[in-house]
Amino acid sequence: MIAKFKILLWAVLLLPTLLSAQTWQAESGERQVALLELFTAEGCGLCPAADRWVHDLPNKGITSEQLIVLGFHIDYLNDKKGWVDRFASPVFSDRQRELVRLNLYQTVYTPEFILSGEVIHLWRKHMIDGVKAVNNFETEAKINLTVSEQNNQLIINSHIAVEGEENREYSKLYLAVVEDDLISKINGGDNRGATFNHQNLVRQWLGPFDLDKNGETDIVTTVDWNNDWDRNKARLVAVVQNMDDSYVLQALALNLDNN
Repeated sequence: MIAKFKILLWAVLLLPTLLSAQTWQAESGERQVALLELFTAEGCGLCPAADRWVHDLPNKGITSEQLIVLGFHIDYLNDKKGWVDRFASPVFSDRQRELVRLNLYQTVYTPEFILSGEVIHLWRKHMIDGVKAVNNFETEAKINLTVSEQNNQLIINSHIAVEGEENREYSKLYLAVVEDDLISKINGGDNRGATFNHQNLVRQWLGPFDLDKNGETDIVTTVDWNNDWDRNKARLVAVVQNMDDSYVLQALALNLDNN
């Protein structure tokens, strides 16, 4: 009788935790979602115009169902522009260098636009047509995400299915925690006196995760939730990419808000 009472008491104490646990789910569709990786910096004088152009894409007919944006703040301008970007990371700079190398280029710069793995130099002219072209392709990978929260950690269950022998040989999974509406006042560098409202800002970049060459992979990943991140303005992005030719096979975004 005492043992049963202890079990019941434990269940009652645990119940509020179980009820408060959040779970989010999403799966990709049959068509490809384009992925735009924008490499930028608060100290870069040309970057605010690029950021505004990307933010205005919905008014140009490009929706979140067509395009996922990742804003990477690079760190290699921190000691050159008189301003240290608090959102910059060497991990993001390494991501840019890797993609540039795969595109057979030698230099990195800001702002730099990479669409589904391909560097786009004349982005004002070609970006929208490029997004629509990617959307017309049938997907070569499918992504299923299930995310739960426990003890201030995100537990990410990813199921990835990849088509094609070459894709299965070279593809990797990447995950990003992304946040919108981050206000930053700039007191130095090329943008001295400006106030930014950053959108699509990458807070954390994880990967590469190896995928099984048989085409089906399940991966469980944990992310410690940073209290500086706003849950209601955050999302998780999953990217499956062929790292031999840099082509992004599919991308999926999952909002992490409480709605």
